[in-house]
Amino acid sequence: MATTSTTTAGFSDLVQELVLAKAQEELRGRLVHVMPGHFVPGRFVKGTNTIRFARYADLGADTTPLVEGVAPEDQALSIGSDYFTATQYGKTIAITDLAQLDSPHDLISIASERIARQAAETMDLVVKDVLASGSNVKYAGDATARNEVAQTDVITGALVKKMAATLKAANVPAFADGFYRCIIHPYQEYDLISDTTANGWIESTKYVDNMPLLNGEIGRFAGVRFLVSSNAKVWEESGADDANVYSAHFFGPDSYTVGDSQTLQAYFVSPGGDHTDPLAQRAIAGYKMRFGAKLLDLTGARYVRLETGATLAGV
Repeated sequence: MATTSTTTAGFSDLVQELVLAKAQEELRGRLVHVMPGHFVPGRFVKGTNTIRFARYADLGADTTPLVEGVAPEDQALSIGSDYFTATQYGKTIAITDLAQLDSPHDLISIASERIARQAAETMDLVVKDVLASGSNVKYAGDATARNEVAQTDVITGALVKKMAATLKAANVPAFADGFYRCIIHPYQEYDLISDTTANGWIESTKYVDNMPLLNGEIGRFAGVRFLVSSNAKVWEESGADDANVYSAHFFGPDSYTVGDSQTLQAYFVSPGGDHTDPLAQRAIAGYKMRFGAKLLDLTGARYVRLETGATLAGV
């Protein structure tokens, strides 16, 4: 069990006569996979750990003419369902009373903020991997599989148009703003905005229609709004010649669901707050949650994943 104390690596560097009062800010990726509005919120029924979505398939067109005086054959509804379960996640961080006394920083506040970030990033990572497991995938260049994607098989304006057309051809609706959305890596952003053939690219800072910006939004093109995050899915050394392969996840509304059977809770146990700390020597901050996510593709995929290389991957 790890505890932050006066012997923790780096602590002695803080306890000096002169020390910068402000701790350094961490470099963090945007958490776009669990952004409200991107997914269908799922609700678990008490007493079960499963969310099930029912599907009643459409009835196909029937061009067989009726026979005079003869009733048509009855049809039955086709009923299916899609479901997923939740998994529990949680972590704690402990700080000794002496560490709190000797540190020039408010370790409790820092620990609380860091544990909250850990919870959010954990959820984002779990959802990202669920999205990356989908089977509706296309590949850049001439690749027909992930291990054939070369570093030079980059995302282009033409490919974006193809992905938008793929969603439209599958009858996937756009979001209420009239656009699809796509999550890409910063290296893919570089290739896309460097593509001089991508006429019509509009940077988010140049929107003139007062459309509210999404978290991480960099611009729009060909009916797609792009969100960039360093947390976007990357399959390291999985392409041709060990190239990194990057996911560009294009999607419409209701393409996946996220639900919790135990809402994210933050916890703080003050020194002496439990029987294992009789002398009030440790404070503990932590979180706990139980949630799950799933692609809602029983009726057909409402997304398409484009796997590409990236020019800057070798930089």
